[in-house]
Amino acid sequence: KAHGKSSTESHLVDGFALNATRAAQGMPTNVENVKIAMLDLNLQRHRMAMGVQVVVKDPKEIENIKQREMDITKERIHKILDSGANVVLTTKGVDDLCMKYFVEAGGICARRVAKEDLKRLAKATGGQLVTTMADMEGNESFDAACLGTCERVSEERVGDGEMMYMRGCKGGASTVVLRGANEYMLDEMDRALHDALCVVKRMLESNTLVVGGGAVEA
Repeated sequence: KAHGKSSTESHLVDGFALNATRAAQGMPTNVENVKIAMLDLNLQRHRMAMGVQVVVKDPKEIENIKQREMDITKERIHKILDSGANVVLTTKGVDDLCMKYFVEAGGICARRVAKEDLKRLAKATGGQLVTTMADMEGNESFDAACLGTCERVSEERVGDGEMMYMRGCKGGASTVVLRGANEYMLDEMDRALHDALCVVKRMLESNTLVVGGGAVEA
């Protein structure tokens, strides 16, 4: 759903439209031959859990601890990028330090994406939503088999904001982008479209149709 323009401007996208934007302006707006990593992970600087106490005798060790906290997230990001991913979507945050690595790699990263959207995208692209990078040996790794694939990802302006379009999805996907003057109109259009799709679904399931408008009695 996107505010602005007339309801006649609503259109069907041959692919997956995601209500998300690039995390930084330095990232490209268009990527071909895409491999998508879908994460339910925090890509912010690693911080020690609450209740953990570290006794330090040498003040220089404090700097080493801070540096190690930064390196943990850096290693995670490099593992994801080394698996071949050039588009990374996460349900949680990405801070400025981590964005730098994606910009240098020439990839797209989007943060705070809805978990339900990522689950649908995983089904459409043949990938998996990754909730942890821990492996059986107790180390961290990223399996390339979890990556989803599509032909192209582009960020396009729609109404007041931007949307990301994933075209040529392996599993096949279509998205209807609704346009309307305000939130109430968009909600009403959403309900009407949902009703119409459910009618078509029921008809395809039962393979029968009862015509309306008094035609049964005619």
